[in-house]
Amino acid sequence: MRDEPRGLPPEEIEEIEGNALAEKTLEVVERLRPHANAILLALGGAVVALAAWVLVSSQAATTKSQAWDAFLAGLSGGDPQAFDEVVRRYPGTPAAEWARLVMADMALIDGTELLFVNKDQAPPRLQAAADLYTSVLAAKPSEMLAERATFGLAKARESLGQLEEARRGYAAVAAEFSEGALAGLAREHAAMVGRESTRQWYDWFAAQKIAPPSQQTAAEEKPAEPAAKPQE
Repeated sequence: MRDEPRGLPPEEIEEIEGNALAEKTLEVVERLRPHANAILLALGGAVVALAAWVLVSSQAATTKSQAWDAFLAGLSGGDPQAFDEVVRRYPGTPAAEWARLVMADMALIDGTELLFVNKDQAPPRLQAAADLYTSVLAAKPSEMLAERATFGLAKARESLGQLEEARRGYAAVAAEFSEGALAGLAREHAAMVGRESTRQWYDWFAAQKIAPPSQQTAAEEKPAEPAAKPQE
């Protein structure tokens, strides 16, 4: 316990203690004075860093929200250009990676359909799908995205006739995402493309010439238009 001055009135004791506190405060201030600029600079830097973090966090949250809004708008409209816009405007966001996956799926569907309509136009679309799936995987996506992209890439390889690459891709889905929604289907596809009968069918299909009928053939097959009614 601190010794208090004896024999003095309470108001004088408070004055003496107040003076002692003031002296101690001045002493501390004098010791800190040479470092005042550094202290203020450090405090100012901390405040600026905190303000920047709050601003960046707020902007990041806003950007993510806008990215998802744009992605959902693309889904409702079904316009491939809308997904490309999401990828370009919001790079690095989850919505952009999902948009890239949807673009890959669209290219895969187009390419697969072209195989049975106009085979010469199918490879570029299938390769575009493979490239998009690869870019999704290069971004180290979430497990669900990785599973979908790996399976899609295997399907694109299969449609391109690259059966061994496709088999390895399906096997990777079954092994790395054994609890995922596509694991069972991936195992079936891996077994299927590994069969000799499947390889023989793809060899046969590759030799087929599939193209839309020429305009001349289409004109010949088109029924003749009825003669125009004579004017009265």
